[in-house]
Amino acid sequence: LSLIIPFCFNDIMACTIFCAKDHNGNVWAANNEDGSFTFYNYINVFPKTEDTKYGYFTFSYYSPKNGFGGGVEGGVNEAGLFYDFNFIDRKPVKDLKKKKPFPKGDDAILTYLLGQFSTVEEVVAFFDNYWFKMGFTSAQMHVADKFGKFAMISASGSRILENAPYQISTNFDICGNEDGSSCWRYPIINEKLNIGLETNSIGNDLFTEICDETAVKGRYSNYTMYSNVHNLNTGEIWFYFTSDYTNPYKTSISELLSKGRKSYLIKDLFPDHPLTKLHNTYEAKGGVEAFKEFRSLELSDERKEEIASIFVNSLLTDNYDITLLPFLEEHLKTNPYGYWKRALRAVLYHQKGNIEKAISIVKDYQQKVPKTNLDVEGILELFQGNFKEGNNIIIELNGHEDAQQVFVKGLPVNFNFLVRKNNKWIGKYDLPNGIYDYSFIVDGKEVLDTKTPVKRIPSSFEVDTFVFTHQLALGYTQEVYRIKIKVAVPNTDDIVYIVGDQDNLGGGSPVLRMKKTSDNEREIELELHYPARFKFVDSFWKKEAVMYDDVGTSDNEYPLVIDDGIGKVSFKIKDWKER
Repeated sequence: LSLIIPFCFNDIMACTIFCAKDHNGNVWAANNEDGSFTFYNYINVFPKTEDTKYGYFTFSYYSPKNGFGGGVEGGVNEAGLFYDFNFIDRKPVKDLKKKKPFPKGDDAILTYLLGQFSTVEEVVAFFDNYWFKMGFTSAQMHVADKFGKFAMISASGSRILENAPYQISTNFDICGNEDGSSCWRYPIINEKLNIGLETNSIGNDLFTEICDETAVKGRYSNYTMYSNVHNLNTGEIWFYFTSDYTNPYKTSISELLSKGRKSYLIKDLFPDHPLTKLHNTYEAKGGVEAFKEFRSLELSDERKEEIASIFVNSLLTDNYDITLLPFLEEHLKTNPYGYWKRALRAVLYHQKGNIEKAISIVKDYQQKVPKTNLDVEGILELFQGNFKEGNNIIIELNGHEDAQQVFVKGLPVNFNFLVRKNNKWIGKYDLPNGIYDYSFIVDGKEVLDTKTPVKRIPSSFEVDTFVFTHQLALGYTQEVYRIKIKVAVPNTDDIVYIVGDQDNLGGGSPVLRMKKTSDNEREIELELHYPARFKFVDSFWKKEAVMYDDVGTSDNEYPLVIDDGIGKVSFKIKDWKER
């Protein structure tokens, strides 16, 4: 259901990272990988080449391709250099005017560090000189090396700890001097590391225990996907998969490198893990067989609820596969009341053809939770095939008359299931002006309509990969145009970002840095729909440009407009004003 799925808070997305020195001088580092659960996490191994000093491996989500571009989630090299990232609130980049874009490009930075550097000081020095053209303003990098030095790097700056016994990072901006004591993980790690130092017990057992106690196990429906513990001096590595901290996959970086350039799906390293078994069954035979296997598992009630929750939150809410309904039923037996999962249950029964049960689920829930946020009237009308008057957009899927269930994916609507009318699947929605990419989910599989134009756009999940989608442009041209926008600046050191009302204009966030073509000129080339509305800001939108000729003084959020090739594409900034 599009029923907007609950927001993932910072402390869920943060990842827990910590490192410490043991009494023998070995340096240990560990990470819990938190976030929206996916089964597709990879270890990507890169042996040493003529162009690199060291072999290394990276972690990535969704695809191995993300393991050698801007999508790297963390990594370790054979020289004993470790880094990983915490999610934090977005910050302005300190001293950005003094830093240069990396000549090889943003996507080369994270793997370059692992391939060329062996020390914390080298990494910090790199970021003193270079910064990303885009990104790295809502994350911090936790760095450690086998020589016992630790560092943090974020948009707020950097620090090196040369003689500290340990370093901890979660979801607070350390270089921005934020206080992490309110984070539930921080005091647990802090106390255990101090005890470990006093008792000479820093090592894998203690680090595994800390990973276990700080793992996200169902908080806001999320789970720690995997954990990793490293001895940076010996190269030993222990991997753990989703809540199982008694059965590690033990290896070493030298062993991984000896097998050559490979990418490993982390779940495949744990063939006996119940989640791996069930997910493999689901992929091979579907949800019905997976649930039969689930019922036969000899696990605690707590572990079975965890598995049901993961299947619901990571699979069912992604593809709406009706064969996963039994997992939802199992999950709802113990899950506290939440309207969106109850509504999803009702919708799945509706699409199975059991309209009476779908209606009874909604009404029963309304009776138990009278002040629910669920649009009860709206969903009950849809169950009867009735759309609200005044809806301005009709979405149709041609063919698939025999499908059991159809959803539209990508539209910001409360109820995204389609209704069968006159041998067609139809949805009617009230959408504001905007540009929407959408597709259909038919019986758990993503499909496109045969009579609707298809666009090819870059994937949000995989680098150098494109997806095919339908695109709905309301208030804009359906076509896109390549536009080169130029701006003259008053100061030679001005760094200019462009923000606007389209995704290709940053979607309202200052992530698109304009190229410096001369001391007082900046430019950027983008593919945009008309009208393109935008303005110029600094790196964190603390300042906005004041334009000549009174341009930019209106009350519109984005006062500069290029419409159908009419009007100028070159602008001149007079001054900057505080936002």
